Amino acid sequence: MPTFSVITVCYNEAESIKKTLDSIVSQTYPDYELIVVDGGSTDGSKDIIKQYESRLAWWCSEQDRGIYHAMNKGVTHATGNYIIFINAGDRFFDENVLMDVYNSKPHTDVIEGYVVRGDKNIRLREKYDDIYVHLFTDTLSHQGSFIKRELLLAHPYDERYKIVADWKFWLEVLILEPGTYSFIDRDIAFYDTTGISSIREKVFEEREKVLQELFPPYVVQLVHSYFDAYTLSVTKYAVYLDKHSPKGYQLIRKIAKRIVKVVKKFKTNPS
Repeated sequence: MPTFSVITVCYNEAESIKKTLDSIVSQTYPDYELIVVDGGSTDGSKDIIKQYESRLAWWCSEQDRGIYHAMNKGVTHATGNYIIFINAGDRFFDENVLMDVYNSKPHTDVIEGYVVRGDKNIRLREKYDDIYVHLFTDTLSHQGSFIKRELLLAHPYDERYKIVADWKFWLEVLILEPGTYSFIDRDIAFYDTTGISSIREKVFEEREKVLQELFPPYVVQLVHSYFDAYTLSVTKYAVYLDKHSPKGYQLIRKIAKRIVKVVKKFKTNPS
């Protein structure tokens, strides 16, 4: 069993797939497998993938039902202890990423590191002291997250959602389930900002559907109140609570922890 399974999903990405695959096969840590799931590309991507065939544990080029269907398909063929998704357009930060993660002696269900915007060369976010604060306002980047394979097998991405199925996954495994989480102080990947999840006007619509599905109305309302308070603090007062407003940050954390407490109580006794 390899330590890592790196899964790359691709569809008509001839201009970017080579950089993505090069960043993977150049890793100095040898105990990984590479899986490529191509959605039946017609722009030459398939021919580029074939150039790496000797380095691939498994790959296909066939029509799928969307990115999450492709990611789920890759998971079923993975054998590594941890899985990371480096999709076409994304790439590892440098050749020592897997080596450094391995040397950190990973043991938690999810290991997250920094993700860097490829167009601006800046980190998407800094480390949060409390993961719950972050999960109720945003999500974790799959490009920067190593996930235990059995977790993805037990909680496959919900293919009904086109944009936020990964956010639903995080809520399920880190809040509704007792999944463990750790953060490594290391840049993991460059993020391609042209992906579908960057279409923010549709993100909130799907997120609301997820909340309605997972939680009862009083929990959803509590989440709304928390999100509104956090958004107001950032947009109106132009401060980041974790760095510049300790009292405000403690209030936000208190609300977030109340949500988690209510959610866990609901899970234990849904009636």
